[in-house]
Amino acid sequence: MKDFERLKEECLSEISALGIQIGTIKEWKINTRAKSRWGQCKMEIDGTYSIQIAQMLLIDERISEKACKETIIHELLHTCNGCMKHQGRWKKYAQMMNQQYGYNIKRVTSGTEKGVENYKPDSRSVKYVFTCGGCGAKIYRKRDSKFTRYYRYYGCTKCGAVDWKKKTVRHNFD
Repeated sequence: MKDFERLKEECLSEISALGIQIGTIKEWKINTRAKSRWGQCKMEIDGTYSIQIAQMLLIDERISEKACKETIIHELLHTCNGCMKHQGRWKKYAQMMNQQYGYNIKRVTSGTEKGVENYKPDSRSVKYVFTCGGCGAKIYRKRDSKFTRYYRYYGCTKCGAVDWKKKTVRHNFD
């Protein structure tokens, strides 16, 4: 398993060396449940940030430390002022890091780019299907959420109707 604390400190040092000012990070977390993302940066209500890194990056021997650092830096750059989206300043900072340190930091990175040739995120089965009574539009959900619990209060984005029919299923839709 990779030394997360050491990698994190190296990333913070490299960003600082280029004069990039990051925001205040309240919490770092290793996400043991993440199946379809490498990392996540969330801005808290008080203006601080919490960063999650997928455990897969740290425990999979096929993923290099460099690939792991690219994800950590990707998330750290989101804490910079005006960088929550992958545009403008975030993109400029990512390019600076790529040029200086030979990274490949970008918006989305595939498993193959991380060195995991056969990596495929686990796909959950569709559990809920909602059909609009007005226009027949279908909405698929894989897990419980506010929408699945309170769907009667939501309007259809296509026709505006609030007439939903809910069906719970136990198999995948292709």
